[in-house]
Amino acid sequence: MSIEGVYATVYYVDDWDASVSFYRDVLGLKTLHVERGWAEFAVGKSGTLALHERTRGHPGVEVSLLVGDLEKTLAELEAGGARVVEPIRRQDFGAVATVADPSGNLIGLYEPPR
Repeated sequence: MSIEGVYATVYYVDDWDASVSFYRDVLGLKTLHVERGWAEFAVGKSGTLALHERTRGHPGVEVSLLVGDLEKTLAELEAGGARVVEPIRRQDFGAVATVADPSGNLIGLYEPPR
């Protein structure tokens, strides 16, 4: 399996502007990237916290893992019993997919563009 580390902890938020302001201005986190619907903030020396606008009743939080080979990793996780919640979706920013653990906690998988 090619899990390389934690990419980010992702919070799904209802009030976009208030949430971005809170993490940037109240917590004082350094902004790495902000566009409508997605924001990333540096936490300490190597952590990343991300915000995503809540969609379709998303439960609120997931961990996003950095992977080197998304197709292989997703196949191995599914073979091991992980439930695929979102199949592979390729975008300009890379490829993503989401699985759930036995308790329904979401685990995002992110492969950066090559």
